[in-house]
Amino acid sequence: MKFTYNTAVGHGASLHDRGLRLHAMIADVTIDQPWFIGSWTSVVDRPTVVDEAISRNDEYAGVALLALVLNHPEPGVVLPRIKQALTSRSVQTRTNALQSLGHYARLHGSIDGELVRLLRCALRDRTSLHRSQIRGYAFHAASDVGMFVRRRDLPRWMRRRFAGPRRPISRLHREGPAGD
Repeated sequence: MKFTYNTAVGHGASLHDRGLRLHAMIADVTIDQPWFIGSWTSVVDRPTVVDEAISRNDEYAGVALLALVLNHPEPGVVLPRIKQALTSRSVQTRTNALQSLGHYARLHGSIDGELVRLLRCALRDRTSLHRSQIRGYAFHAASDVGMFVRRRDLPRWMRRRFAGPRRPISRLHREGPAGD
């Protein structure tokens, strides 16, 4: 597939125009390009496709999971599939599951205890993928979780190691204006 750059939707174009261009690019994609996330948009309507891909160790099961996480609004549909992918035998699928976990935290602002446990195990996983290790991907996922999930919802070890931004209370707000 050849992509052409439309100068009318180039630098300085609105986000809406860029989004339309991206949608047009994705609409032309077929399953002949399984590495392209747009090839898996049907998983939003049929999430069981992700289950099937993970269970048969499909090479692109992680891409299908990412498409589901980024496009499906229901956490109850997405969470079990992230957990299933984190326990996959495929290193690539586990890596994509960690990326999906980071996106899930960003989009939904929550995480459950089992995902925290699986993430903690992944932080110790030295399995190599290309020139990186699973634990490196897990570090980035944990950083996303620490950034986007409320601190009080995280276990102590995670708050200490992957603390997101703190919102300090300024002295002015604690004591009130000088005239009070």
